[in-house]
Amino acid sequence: MTERAATYLYRYFFAGEPAGEGRLEVRPQEEGVKATLLAEVNLPLPRTRQRWQTETDAEGYSRYFAERVEAREARVFTVERLEDEGVVLVTQGKESLALPYLTPYHDPLSLLLCLPQLELAPGEVMRFAMPGGRAYVERLSDLEVAGRVRRHYRLRPGLTLVQLEEGLPVRLAQQVGDHVFEAVLEGVEEPRRRRRWV
Repeated sequence: MTERAATYLYRYFFAGEPAGEGRLEVRPQEEGVKATLLAEVNLPLPRTRQRWQTETDAEGYSRYFAERVEAREARVFTVERLEDEGVVLVTQGKESLALPYLTPYHDPLSLLLCLPQLELAPGEVMRFAMPGGRAYVERLSDLEVAGRVRRHYRLRPGLTLVQLEEGLPVRLAQQVGDHVFEAVLEGVEEPRRRRRWV
């Protein structure tokens, strides 16, 4: 998923009903990956537009993460690794907080991108640092859907279930209140080549 540039198109569902769509653009860089998720979510409460962006290092850990959510008002949250200063700068609105940089960490998007590279057997759990906390990835038993094998993971906190097919996240599901929010992969777009005029 991170080896070549592509855009992954997702359809969202809430309680089994259509709830929006998203585009995950992944672009390899010289060192690491830049990925942007643009999502329009139509849940029962206010319609939201969300933009998540991550830039990773060569090992897949987060160097920069930004989240922008637009509903009734806009909210912006960023996390930036400043290795030379030895800090992680966390900013929400006009407020900033510098945390000591102790170990490589993931953001929500870089964690999703690293799943295909994990070497976990069913039942094994791996812990990852995240700014202000940690995340756990548990490998569940493989699933077979329409004759195809899918690797299955549970992410915590948040209890998100992720299914990978041929290294791509094809289904994500998370409990929201009394219902389930799902993201289902609908298609993949390769970048168009630009023509050069001589």
